[in-house]
Amino acid sequence: MNKLEASFVLLSVTFFWGIQYMFLGNIPEGISTFAFLTLTNAIGFILVASVFYKEFMRITRKLVWKSFLTAVLLFGFNVLLTMGSRSMETSTASFLAAAYIIFIPAVMVVLRKKIYRRNVAGVLMALVGIFLATGIGFGAGGGGMTGLSGGIFYLLGADIFFAVYIVVLEELAGDLSPVLLSMGQMFFGSLFGLCGWLVVQPETIVNLPMETQFWASVLVIAVFIRGFTTVMQVYAQRYVSALNASLIFSMEIIFTLVSMQFLPLLLGEEREPLTAAKVCGCLCIIVGALVSEGVIRIPSSRRRQG
Repeated sequence: MNKLEASFVLLSVTFFWGIQYMFLGNIPEGISTFAFLTLTNAIGFILVASVFYKEFMRITRKLVWKSFLTAVLLFGFNVLLTMGSRSMETSTASFLAAAYIIFIPAVMVVLRKKIYRRNVAGVLMALVGIFLATGIGFGAGGGGMTGLSGGIFYLLGADIFFAVYIVVLEELAGDLSPVLLSMGQMFFGSLFGLCGWLVVQPETIVNLPMETQFWASVLVIAVFIRGFTTVMQVYAQRYVSALNASLIFSMEIIFTLVSMQFLPLLLGEEREPLTAAKVCGCLCIIVGALVSEGVIRIPSSRRRQG
């Protein structure tokens, strides 16, 4: 796999992330976040393990340790993401979840990684696009700030976890089996979730809701988010830098806005209108990603000496 192919794989990952928020919002009030994460991680693990069971022969102590370490970061991200998304509008949750690109450069500086000027320019342009696409910061007319409540703190906390995860994954995934690392993450995620479930809401372990909407959300997240995107992100990010990967992931809001034009019709929910500001925001995000990749070059302040 080359860099271009890896970028398209990460784009497919971003697509599924973009449509997940409508399903996260369908978790019943009586079900804890830990229960939902236990179910989705366990089902995702079983699905991947049933296909790649021969990979278990390659398990090493180093892989178990790195799986545990990355699972802690990923579990922290998923807990806060799920808690925040349950109480917020879909587009607003998608915006705040994509705001981890703000923290990526800071994490890279702390870990003494090199950052290019075009990367910073691309991040800033994508951030402007996210603001435009969601209407955050444009007053009551934009509609982006309604229903934030405490969910904003959960999602900003999730951003920090995911920013660290993206940067750390670039270092850890290079010499390991992506499938085994991903299965390890889902396995430990299931254990972490089960521990939290037993503490917070043990009575629901044998009394889960039977609503079709709930189990549809569980299966969609388990198959496409846990099973597919976890494996493919680990695999593809070996060929794409953390900062460029974050710019691709920033397109998540684009897929969210597009999917909200047709998914609500299938789920019987209200469709969110597509405005000119949202379209401009999506274009800014795309341009920002192209600038960061060097496809679009920004003018240099250096002048040739005559």
